[in-house]
Amino acid sequence: MNQSLLHEAEYYDVIDEEEQIVQCHLCPFECQLKPDEKGKCLGRMNITGKLYSLTYGYATMKIDLIEKQHVFHFFPNARVQTFATYNCNLDCIFCSYSDHAHIDPEQISGKNYTPDQVAMFGIASGSKVVCFGDSEPLIAFEWVRDAAKASKERGLKVLLRTNGFFNEEPMKEILNYVDAVMIEVKTIDTEGYSRLCKGGDFDQVAKTMKLILENEIHLEISIILHEKLDNDEATVGVLANFIKTELSPEIPIHLIRMLPAYKTMDLVPTKTELLEKAYEMAKEVGLKYIYIDNVPNHQHANTFCPSCGDELITRTALSTENRRVSLQGRCNKCQSPIYIVLS
Repeated sequence: MNQSLLHEAEYYDVIDEEEQIVQCHLCPFECQLKPDEKGKCLGRMNITGKLYSLTYGYATMKIDLIEKQHVFHFFPNARVQTFATYNCNLDCIFCSYSDHAHIDPEQISGKNYTPDQVAMFGIASGSKVVCFGDSEPLIAFEWVRDAAKASKERGLKVLLRTNGFFNEEPMKEILNYVDAVMIEVKTIDTEGYSRLCKGGDFDQVAKTMKLILENEIHLEISIILHEKLDNDEATVGVLANFIKTELSPEIPIHLIRMLPAYKTMDLVPTKTELLEKAYEMAKEVGLKYIYIDNVPNHQHANTFCPSCGDELITRTALSTENRRVSLQGRCNKCQSPIYIVLS
Protein backbone atom coordinates (compact mmCIF):
# COMPACT_ATOMS: atom_id res chain seq x y z
CA MET A 1 0.00 0.00 0.00
CA ASN A 2 1.33 3.42 -0.97
CA GLN A 3 1.30 5.32 2.31
CA SER A 4 1.55 8.67 0.49
CA LEU A 5 -1.90 8.09 -1.08
CA LEU A 6 -3.70 7.42 2.20
CA HIS A 7 -6.38 9.99 2.97
CA GLU A 8 -7.82 10.44 6.44
CA ALA A 9 -11.50 9.62 6.42
CA GLU A 10 -14.29 11.75 7.78
CA TYR A 11 -17.37 10.68 9.71
CA TYR A 12 -15.70 8.63 12.40
CA ASP A 13 -14.94 8.85 16.13
CA VAL A 14 -12.21 7.48 18.35
CA ILE A 15 -14.21 5.50 20.90
CA ASP A 16 -11.25 4.15 22.91
CA GLU A 17 -8.10 6.27 22.86
CA GLU A 18 -6.04 3.80 24.91
CA GLU A 19 -6.86 0.87 22.61
CA GLN A 20 -6.97 3.15 19.54
CA ILE A 21 -10.42 1.85 18.53
CA VAL A 22 -12.41 3.90 16.06
CA GLN A 23 -16.01 3.77 14.87
CA CYS A 24 -16.98 4.63 11.29
CA HIS A 25 -20.21 6.58 10.78
CA LEU A 26 -20.34 6.57 6.98
CA CYS A 27 -22.99 3.86 6.69
CA PRO A 28 -25.41 2.13 9.11
CA PHE A 29 -23.04 -0.77 9.73
CA GLU A 30 -21.15 1.61 12.06
CA CYS A 31 -18.03 -0.59 12.04
CA GLN A 32 -15.91 -0.55 15.21
CA LEU A 33 -12.29 -1.14 14.22
CA LYS A 34 -9.16 -1.95 16.13
CA PRO A 35 -5.78 -0.89 14.69
CA ASP A 36 -5.05 -2.55 11.32
CA GLU A 37 -8.68 -3.66 10.89
CA LYS A 38 -10.70 -2.77 7.79
CA GLY A 39 -14.40 -2.09 7.68
CA LYS A 40 -17.00 -4.34 6.12
CA CYS A 41 -16.47 -2.43 2.86
CA LEU A 42 -12.67 -3.08 2.90
CA GLY A 43 -12.14 0.51 1.76
CA ARG A 44 -11.61 2.12 5.18
CA MET A 45 -9.00 1.09 7.74
CA ASN A 46 -7.87 1.96 11.25
CA ILE A 47 -4.20 2.90 11.13
CA THR A 48 -2.73 3.75 14.54
CA GLY A 49 -6.03 5.08 15.86
CA LYS A 50 -7.12 7.08 12.82
CA LEU A 51 -9.54 6.01 10.11
CA TYR A 52 -8.22 6.24 6.55
CA SER A 53 -9.80 5.89 3.14
CA LEU A 54 -7.67 3.40 1.22
CA THR A 55 -9.10 4.24 -2.20
CA TYR A 56 -9.01 8.04 -2.41
CA GLY A 57 -8.62 8.85 -6.11
CA TYR A 58 -8.52 5.25 -7.35
CA ALA A 59 -10.95 4.60 -10.18
CA THR A 60 -11.35 3.31 -13.70
CA MET A 61 -12.68 5.72 -16.29
CA LYS A 62 -14.88 5.34 -19.38
CA ILE A 63 -17.22 7.34 -21.59
CA ASP A 64 -20.83 6.16 -21.90
CA LEU A 65 -24.20 7.42 -22.95
CA ILE A 66 -26.21 8.22 -19.85
CA GLU A 67 -28.73 5.46 -20.57
CA LYS A 68 -25.99 2.93 -19.69
CA GLN A 69 -26.39 4.12 -16.09
CA HIS A 70 -30.13 3.27 -16.15
CA VAL A 71 -31.00 6.98 -16.15
CA PHE A 72 -33.58 8.03 -18.75
CA HIS A 73 -34.93 11.40 -17.59
CA PHE A 74 -31.72 13.37 -16.99
CA PHE A 75 -30.19 14.74 -20.21
CA PRO A 76 -31.26 11.82 -22.43
CA ASN A 77 -28.58 10.66 -24.87
CA ALA A 78 -25.93 12.76 -23.10
CA ARG A 79 -22.28 11.77 -23.16
CA VAL A 80 -21.16 10.85 -19.64
CA GLN A 81 -17.67 10.58 -18.18
CA THR A 82 -18.02 7.71 -15.71
CA PHE A 83 -15.62 6.97 -12.87
CA ALA A 84 -15.95 3.54 -11.25
CA THR A 85 -14.49 3.47 -7.75
CA TYR A 86 -13.70 0.42 -5.64
CA ASN A 87 -15.38 -1.52 -2.83
CA CYS A 88 -18.94 -1.69 -1.51
CA ASN A 89 -20.71 -2.00 1.83
CA LEU A 90 -23.07 -4.67 0.42
CA ASP A 91 -22.25 -8.07 -1.07
CA CYS A 92 -25.09 -8.72 -3.51
CA ILE A 93 -25.12 -12.13 -5.15
CA PHE A 94 -26.04 -10.61 -8.53
CA CYS A 95 -23.33 -7.90 -8.47
CA SER A 96 -22.22 -6.94 -11.99
CA TYR A 97 -19.06 -5.23 -10.76
CA SER A 98 -17.61 -7.77 -8.35
CA ASP A 99 -14.11 -7.12 -9.71
CA HIS A 100 -14.39 -3.59 -8.30
CA ALA A 101 -16.74 -4.16 -5.38
CA HIS A 102 -14.89 -6.85 -3.47
CA ILE A 103 -11.22 -6.23 -4.15
CA ASP A 104 -8.65 -5.73 -1.41
CA PRO A 105 -7.45 -2.11 -1.84
CA GLU A 106 -3.87 -3.34 -1.61
CA GLN A 107 -4.46 -5.22 -4.88
CA ILE A 108 -5.83 -2.25 -6.83
CA SER A 109 -3.87 -1.54 -9.99
CA GLY A 110 -6.10 1.23 -11.36
CA LYS A 111 -5.03 4.81 -11.90
CA ASN A 112 -5.28 7.53 -9.29
CA TYR A 113 -7.09 10.75 -10.25
CA THR A 114 -7.15 14.06 -8.44
CA PRO A 115 -10.52 15.85 -8.17
CA ASP A 116 -9.32 18.46 -10.67
CA GLN A 117 -8.37 15.72 -13.15
CA VAL A 118 -11.91 14.33 -12.96
CA ALA A 119 -13.31 17.68 -14.05
CA MET A 120 -10.59 18.11 -16.67
CA PHE A 121 -11.29 14.73 -18.28
CA GLY A 122 -15.01 15.46 -18.25
CA ILE A 123 -14.54 18.73 -20.10
CA ALA A 124 -11.92 17.35 -22.51
CA SER A 125 -14.19 14.47 -23.55
CA GLY A 126 -17.06 16.80 -24.36
CA SER A 127 -19.21 15.23 -21.66
CA LYS A 128 -22.12 17.10 -20.15
CA VAL A 129 -22.25 14.87 -17.08
CA VAL A 130 -19.70 13.29 -14.74
CA CYS A 131 -20.98 10.07 -13.18
CA PHE A 132 -19.74 8.22 -10.12
CA GLY A 133 -21.12 4.71 -10.29
CA ASP A 134 -20.79 1.06 -11.31
CA SER A 135 -19.39 -0.10 -7.95
CA GLU A 136 -20.43 1.83 -4.79
CA PRO A 137 -18.94 5.33 -5.09
CA LEU A 138 -19.72 6.50 -1.57
CA ILE A 139 -17.19 4.11 -0.03
CA ALA A 140 -14.71 6.63 -1.48
CA PHE A 141 -16.86 9.38 0.01
CA GLU A 142 -14.18 12.03 0.47
CA TRP A 143 -12.83 11.70 -3.07
CA VAL A 144 -16.27 11.58 -4.72
CA ARG A 145 -17.31 14.69 -2.80
CA ASP A 146 -14.14 16.55 -3.76
CA ALA A 147 -14.34 15.46 -7.39
CA ALA A 148 -18.05 16.28 -7.64
CA LYS A 149 -17.40 19.73 -6.21
CA ALA A 150 -14.58 20.35 -8.69
CA SER A 151 -16.78 19.19 -11.57
CA LYS A 152 -19.70 21.43 -10.64
CA GLU A 153 -17.37 24.41 -10.26
CA ARG A 154 -16.43 23.91 -13.93
CA GLY A 155 -20.00 23.75 -15.14
CA LEU A 156 -20.47 19.97 -15.37
CA LYS A 157 -23.52 18.11 -14.07
CA VAL A 158 -22.96 15.34 -11.54
CA LEU A 159 -24.76 11.99 -11.44
CA LEU A 160 -24.44 9.62 -8.48
CA ARG A 161 -25.39 5.96 -8.80
CA THR A 162 -25.57 4.39 -5.35
CA ASN A 163 -27.26 1.70 -3.27
CA GLY A 164 -28.36 4.44 -0.86
CA PHE A 165 -27.43 2.52 2.30
CA PHE A 166 -25.62 5.36 4.03
CA ASN A 167 -26.13 7.55 7.07
CA GLU A 168 -27.99 10.82 6.83
CA GLU A 169 -25.18 13.28 7.56
CA PRO A 170 -22.75 12.14 4.83
CA MET A 171 -25.68 11.88 2.40
CA LYS A 172 -26.72 15.45 3.18
CA GLU A 173 -23.19 16.65 2.49
CA ILE A 174 -22.69 14.81 -0.80
CA LEU A 175 -26.05 16.01 -2.11
CA ASN A 176 -24.70 19.58 -2.07
CA TYR A 177 -22.58 18.61 -5.09
CA VAL A 178 -24.94 16.29 -6.98
CA ASP A 179 -27.57 17.04 -9.65
CA ALA A 180 -29.13 13.58 -10.09
CA VAL A 181 -29.15 10.27 -8.24
CA MET A 182 -29.91 6.74 -9.37
CA ILE A 183 -30.82 4.62 -6.34
CA GLU A 184 -30.33 0.89 -6.84
CA VAL A 185 -32.93 -0.76 -4.62
CA LYS A 186 -32.04 -4.39 -4.02
CA THR A 187 -35.38 -5.59 -2.57
CA ILE A 188 -38.14 -4.31 -0.29
CA ASP A 189 -37.43 -5.68 3.20
CA THR A 190 -34.62 -6.34 5.66
CA GLU A 191 -34.83 -10.11 5.26
CA GLY A 192 -34.37 -9.76 1.52
CA TYR A 193 -31.36 -7.50 1.94
CA SER A 194 -29.77 -10.00 4.32
CA ARG A 195 -30.45 -12.89 1.95
CA LEU A 196 -29.32 -11.21 -1.25
CA CYS A 197 -26.66 -8.74 -0.03
CA LYS A 198 -25.46 -9.96 3.40
CA GLY A 199 -26.88 -6.87 5.01
CA GLY A 200 -28.61 -3.61 4.34
CA ASP A 201 -32.10 -2.38 5.01
CA PHE A 202 -34.85 -0.97 2.80
CA ASP A 203 -36.00 1.48 5.46
CA GLN A 204 -32.61 3.20 5.47
CA VAL A 205 -32.57 3.34 1.66
CA ALA A 206 -36.09 4.80 1.78
CA LYS A 207 -34.83 7.57 4.07
CA THR A 208 -32.11 8.33 1.53
CA MET A 209 -34.63 8.58 -1.30
CA LYS A 210 -36.81 10.95 0.72
CA LEU A 211 -33.76 13.07 1.52
CA ILE A 212 -32.91 13.34 -2.17
CA LEU A 213 -36.37 14.65 -3.00
CA GLU A 214 -36.33 17.03 -0.03
CA ASN A 215 -33.20 18.53 -1.55
CA GLU A 216 -34.97 18.87 -4.93
CA ILE A 217 -32.48 16.61 -6.70
CA HIS A 218 -33.51 14.53 -9.69
CA LEU A 219 -34.16 10.92 -8.65
CA GLU A 220 -34.58 7.66 -10.53
CA ILE A 221 -34.90 4.19 -9.03
CA SER A 222 -33.94 0.73 -10.27
CA ILE A 223 -34.47 -2.83 -9.09
CA ILE A 224 -33.11 -6.08 -10.54
CA LEU A 225 -35.80 -8.72 -11.01
CA HIS A 226 -35.50 -12.50 -11.17
CA GLU A 227 -37.82 -15.26 -10.00
CA LYS A 228 -34.94 -17.05 -8.22
CA LEU A 229 -34.23 -13.91 -6.19
CA ASP A 230 -37.86 -13.66 -5.06
CA ASN A 231 -37.86 -10.23 -6.73
CA ASP A 232 -40.99 -10.49 -8.86
CA GLU A 233 -44.15 -8.54 -9.76
CA ALA A 234 -45.36 -8.66 -6.14
CA THR A 235 -42.09 -7.07 -5.02
CA VAL A 236 -42.54 -4.35 -7.63
CA GLY A 237 -46.09 -3.79 -6.41
CA VAL A 238 -44.84 -3.04 -2.90
CA LEU A 239 -42.04 -0.81 -4.18
CA ALA A 240 -44.38 1.02 -6.55
CA ASN A 241 -46.82 1.73 -3.72
CA PHE A 242 -43.98 3.15 -1.66
CA ILE A 243 -42.85 5.36 -4.53
CA LYS A 244 -46.38 6.62 -5.20
CA THR A 245 -47.34 7.33 -1.59
CA GLU A 246 -44.02 8.31 0.01
CA LEU A 247 -42.13 9.89 -2.90
CA SER A 248 -43.99 10.78 -6.11
CA PRO A 249 -45.65 8.84 -8.95
CA GLU A 250 -43.45 10.96 -11.24
CA ILE A 251 -40.26 9.16 -10.18
CA PRO A 252 -39.05 6.83 -12.97
CA ILE A 253 -38.60 3.18 -12.03
CA HIS A 254 -36.33 0.83 -14.01
CA LEU A 255 -37.18 -2.88 -13.92
CA ILE A 256 -33.84 -4.43 -14.78
CA ARG A 257 -33.25 -7.78 -16.37
CA MET A 258 -30.66 -9.74 -14.41
CA LEU A 259 -27.80 -11.19 -16.40
CA PRO A 260 -25.77 -14.00 -14.80
CA ALA A 261 -22.87 -12.59 -12.79
CA TYR A 262 -20.83 -13.15 -9.61
CA LYS A 263 -22.78 -15.71 -7.53
CA THR A 264 -25.65 -16.13 -10.02
CA MET A 265 -23.67 -17.61 -12.91
CA ASP A 266 -25.83 -20.74 -12.73
CA LEU A 267 -29.02 -18.78 -13.46
CA VAL A 268 -30.50 -17.79 -16.81
CA PRO A 269 -31.32 -14.14 -17.60
CA THR A 270 -34.62 -12.84 -16.26
CA LYS A 271 -37.59 -13.88 -18.37
CA THR A 272 -39.16 -11.04 -20.32
CA GLU A 273 -42.58 -12.26 -19.18
CA LEU A 274 -41.71 -11.51 -15.54
CA LEU A 275 -40.52 -8.01 -16.42
CA GLU A 276 -43.74 -7.36 -18.34
CA LYS A 277 -45.89 -8.58 -15.45
CA ALA A 278 -43.94 -6.27 -13.13
CA TYR A 279 -44.45 -3.41 -15.59
CA GLU A 280 -48.21 -3.94 -15.55
CA MET A 281 -48.18 -4.08 -11.74
CA ALA A 282 -46.36 -0.74 -11.45
CA LYS A 283 -48.70 0.75 -14.04
CA GLU A 284 -51.74 -0.49 -12.12
CA VAL A 285 -50.41 1.14 -8.95
CA GLY A 286 -50.23 4.45 -10.80
CA LEU A 287 -46.57 5.18 -11.53
CA LYS A 288 -46.12 7.38 -14.59
CA TYR A 289 -42.70 6.38 -15.92
CA ILE A 290 -41.95 2.66 -15.86
CA TYR A 291 -39.16 1.07 -17.86
CA ILE A 292 -38.12 -2.45 -18.78
CA ASP A 293 -34.37 -2.09 -18.77
CA ASN A 294 -31.54 -4.29 -20.04
CA VAL A 295 -33.78 -5.80 -22.75
CA PRO A 296 -32.59 -4.30 -26.07
CA ASN A 297 -35.26 -2.60 -28.20
CA HIS A 298 -38.15 -3.38 -25.86
CA GLN A 299 -41.10 -1.02 -26.40
CA HIS A 300 -41.23 -0.26 -22.66
CA ALA A 301 -37.76 1.28 -22.82
CA ASN A 302 -39.44 4.25 -24.54
CA THR A 303 -40.92 7.27 -22.76
CA PHE A 304 -44.62 8.01 -23.20
CA CYS A 305 -46.59 11.04 -22.10
CA PRO A 306 -48.63 10.06 -19.01
CA SER A 307 -51.43 12.41 -20.12
CA CYS A 308 -51.99 11.75 -23.83
CA GLY A 309 -49.95 8.59 -24.40
CA ASP A 310 -47.80 10.05 -27.17
CA GLU A 311 -44.36 8.47 -27.59
CA LEU A 312 -41.89 11.15 -26.52
CA ILE A 313 -38.48 9.47 -26.49
CA THR A 314 -37.50 6.37 -28.47
CA ARG A 315 -34.66 4.16 -27.25
CA THR A 316 -32.96 1.33 -29.06
CA ALA A 317 -29.87 -0.66 -28.18
CA LEU A 318 -27.76 1.85 -30.10
CA SER A 319 -29.45 5.24 -29.81
CA THR A 320 -31.89 7.52 -28.05
CA GLU A 321 -34.09 9.92 -29.99
CA ASN A 322 -35.93 12.79 -28.29
CA ARG A 323 -38.91 13.07 -30.61
CA ARG A 324 -41.59 15.10 -28.90
CA VAL A 325 -40.36 16.77 -25.68
CA SER A 326 -39.74 20.52 -25.67
CA LEU A 327 -36.65 22.04 -24.05
CA GLN A 328 -39.03 23.29 -21.37
CA GLY A 329 -39.85 19.66 -20.52
CA ARG A 330 -43.36 19.50 -21.96
CA CYS A 331 -45.10 17.08 -24.27
CA ASN A 332 -45.22 18.70 -27.70
CA LYS A 333 -48.67 17.26 -28.36
CA CYS A 334 -50.64 18.11 -25.21
CA GLN A 335 -48.19 20.46 -23.42
CA SER A 336 -48.33 18.44 -20.19
CA PRO A 337 -45.21 18.78 -17.99
CA ILE A 338 -42.83 15.81 -18.03
CA TYR A 339 -40.54 14.86 -15.11
CA ILE A 340 -37.32 15.36 -17.03
CA VAL A 341 -34.15 17.48 -17.02
CA LEU A 342 -33.03 18.75 -20.42
CA SER A 343 -31.16 21.95 -19.56
